[in-house]
Amino acid sequence: MQLHQLKYFVSVAKTGSITKAAEACFISQPSLSQQLKKLEGIVGKRLFSRIKGKLVLTKPGQILYEHACKILRSVDDAKVEMKEVDQNSGGLIRVGILPTLAPFILPKILESLSQKYPQANVIIREEVSEVLINAASCGELDILIEVLPFDQSNLTIESLFFDTFYLAVHQNSPLAKLKEVHVNQLEGMPFILLEDIHCLTKQIEHFCFNENFIPKAVFQASQIGTIKLLIESQYGISILPSISMKHKDEQNICYIKLIGNDKQIPGREVVLAISNDRYLSPAASFLIKTIKEHFRNM
Repeated sequence: MQLHQLKYFVSVAKTGSITKAAEACFISQPSLSQQLKKLEGIVGKRLFSRIKGKLVLTKPGQILYEHACKILRSVDDAKVEMKEVDQNSGGLIRVGILPTLAPFILPKILESLSQKYPQANVIIREEVSEVLINAASCGELDILIEVLPFDQSNLTIESLFFDTFYLAVHQNSPLAKLKEVHVNQLEGMPFILLEDIHCLTKQIEHFCFNENFIPKAVFQASQIGTIKLLIESQYGISILPSISMKHKDEQNICYIKLIGNDKQIPGREVVLAISNDRYLSPAASFLIKTIKEHFRNM
C-alpha cells in the first residue's frame, strides 16, 4: 500500500467521481482507476459501490478512508513541521469560519496575529456549516469557529460565547420605542432574511417555528451587511445576532430584545473547534490563545 494510492482513494471518496478525483490529483482517469484496483487487491475488499451514478464508500471502504485520512494528515504535518524548524515566520494556519461570523470576529483577531507573526501564512476558509465541518473532520482545517450543534468527531470543542438574537428595525419604526417584543407582535411585517443555505437562517426559523410564527419574507440576502443596508433604507425588519451589533455604530438601526413563550433567550452557541492529533504551527497556537482571550474579555 503506497501513499499515492491512499491519496487517490481519499480524493475519489470526497468527490464521488473518478473524473473529478483525477482532475484534482492531476492524473489521467485510467491511471487513477488502475491504482484504485491495485489498492482493492491489496486490502482484498471492494472499497466503493456505485449508487445513482456516484461512487459511495462500502463499509470496508469507510474504515480504510478514516485511517487513510489520518495517515495523510500525519505525513502533511511532518512535512510542515520539518519545514518550519528553521523559520521564524510562525508557519501555516488554516482557519474555517462561518460567513455570519467572519466579518465581526476576524479583523481584530488577525490584527493581533499580524503583530506577532507578520510573515505567517494564513488561509481563511469562509463557507457554510456543512462544508466547514467536513473539512475540519478531514483535517483540512486547524481551527474552526462554528455554531452548535454539529458532529464533533476528531475535534476538540470549547465554547466561546452565546450569540443572542435581536429584532433589528429602523429608528423611525414604531417598534423602535419598545424595550422588548414578542414575535407574535410582528405578524404581517416585512422581514429581510438571510438565504436558506446559512445555518443562522435555520436557527432563526427554528425559534420562530417554536413560537408558531412565520416571518413574512420580502427580501433574502446573502450577507448580514446587505440586510442592514435594506433596514436602513426602510425596506423591512430582521432578526440578527448580537455579534453583528458590535461591528459598527449604526445610528439608523435599533436592536430590540426578543421574547418567546418558553422564556428561553433565542440565540446560538458559538464554539472553537480544533482538529485532534494535528501539528499546530506556532502562529496557529498563538491564534487559538488570542481567540480564547478575546472572548473571555468580552
